[in-house]
Amino acid sequence: MVWLKIIDSSPLEKVPVTCVCDDRLNASLTLEGGAVKDIPQTGDQCFPLPENVHEQIKQIALVPITILILGCNSGVLCLIAANKIFRTPAYLLIANLGLADLTVGVVSVGTMLTRAKEETLDLCLVRIGFTVACCVCSLICLMCIAIERFIAITYSLTYRQTVTACKVTVVILLSWFVSLVVGFAPLIGWKIQDYHNYCSFLYVLPSDYIIFLFSSCVLLPIIVTFTMYGQIYKYARRHIKRIEAIENLHLDRRNNRIFRFSPRNLKSLKTLLAVFGCVIVTWLPFLLGTITQVISGYTTCFLKDIVGTHLLLLGFTNSFLNPLIYAMGTKDFRDKVRETFGRRTSCNSP
Repeated sequence: MVWLKIIDSSPLEKVPVTCVCDDRLNASLTLEGGAVKDIPQTGDQCFPLPENVHEQIKQIALVPITILILGCNSGVLCLIAANKIFRTPAYLLIANLGLADLTVGVVSVGTMLTRAKEETLDLCLVRIGFTVACCVCSLICLMCIAIERFIAITYSLTYRQTVTACKVTVVILLSWFVSLVVGFAPLIGWKIQDYHNYCSFLYVLPSDYIIFLFSSCVLLPIIVTFTMYGQIYKYARRHIKRIEAIENLHLDRRNNRIFRFSPRNLKSLKTLLAVFGCVIVTWLPFLLGTITQVISGYTTCFLKDIVGTHLLLLGFTNSFLNPLIYAMGTKDFRDKVRETFGRRTSCNSP
């Protein structure tokens, strides 16, 4: 029971009221006599709870995911830096991808230390900004790798003149510049006004910024990446058919007659599906959940916790899957890993 002062032309008097608040802070006042008056709310009506169970699960799951991210990407970067055969434009892009993913792991360490409860909004936006910048840079790098592979396969005769180390370096620097500008745009001024000491993605970023981020820096790189790999597969399939016709190969297709794929086609398809599947499985749920939350607003407040914890963790797993696909999926890199670990094993054996 609280007292509400009503100011009108009559003398001040106290009216007993009862305040009833639900989980979204939509408050109402029950006056004497049964009359109910709603208190209008402005802005975001989803109230953040830093100690929710989803955040607790995220903090626990971040430990193994962060270890995998740091370990896999550190190993890839060390091997590329230590071997001159990997100092090519293609491996420069893979190294940049590893650096972006490694930074995601470093930011994850910061998330575990602060437990997503930064004291000020600016400190929160610094961590969120690095996270967004690294993820955007990773997606842009995936797009650049797809374009580089497309040029290498379809324009192989002019590849060395088209794709040079200098050009790739410029592309890498531009990708980081764009990613940092986009990531730290909220810190510069594109931000919300209220902060409740819970630094979660959808609670601290305005809806119009999220729409801009997803349309320009997430959907566009993914669409370009898928398009490039689709064209690569079509070109590779035509090329394989020509080789098989020239060599007059008699392949047993009893096991794959339905799809009419040769073993070579199946190998190309597996690589393509690995690339597609990794991005789709890890980032698409986060993308769809965020879009749903932005469109529906406070009617689906529970999605804010799900997107900022479970679906974000799923997206982070892409950062340790990338080295496995793009580095370990290359024969030269696999051979160098076997050679490195084989040499150490032989040195340690009695």
